[in-house]
Amino acid sequence: AELSEDLAYFCGVLAGDGSIGYRENKKEYCIKCVGNPKDEQEYYNILIKDLIKKLFNLDIKPKFHDKKTTYGVSIYSKSLVRYLTEFIGLPLGKKYDKLAIPKIFLDDRKLVKNFISGVADTDFHLAIRKSHYPVISGVSKSKSFIEEIKSFLEKEGFKVCKYEMKQFDERVNKEIITHRIELSGYKQFLKWTGDIGFRHP
Repeated sequence: AELSEDLAYFCGVLAGDGSIGYRENKKEYCIKCVGNPKDEQEYYNILIKDLIKKLFNLDIKPKFHDKKTTYGVSIYSKSLVRYLTEFIGLPLGKKYDKLAIPKIFLDDRKLVKNFISGVADTDFHLAIRKSHYPVISGVSKSKSFIEEIKSFLEKEGFKVCKYEMKQFDERVNKEIITHRIELSGYKQFLKWTGDIGFRHP
């Protein structure tokens, strides 16, 4: 696949909801991308499925994963894993300490915007606060990744606030620090829909 806005968007989706792995014991290369079955089935069934067909000419059927707690796609392909990690520069394996906007996109603002749109569609949250006040927020365990997104958005003229939050994570039984950015108000929301955009239904 050549570098395109669709490819950049798909890589953003993988940075948000995805993992790219190699299992030594099974000699298995896998790209897995899953979301919440409650509100993401349509997104995977239509948008992501069509995108994978268009970009890589693969017919993938989205399904439930992880004992039906998640919904999405898995692609078993050594060549695609190598392309996404070695050529594009997405992280292989545990991603949080290595997440970044792929350098290959940095020369083209449109590609970066589409990458951020993919991250946002899977990992950001749009809330309408009191009196219909819109807030777009993004949270990541990776401080450097959130800061990189924040500084790109600020260069594009967005007003971005950043917070650190401490949360107790029951799954790992310890306190984790997450990094959060927020864009608040109508002006920011309209600028986001015009400049970055949502593809998520």
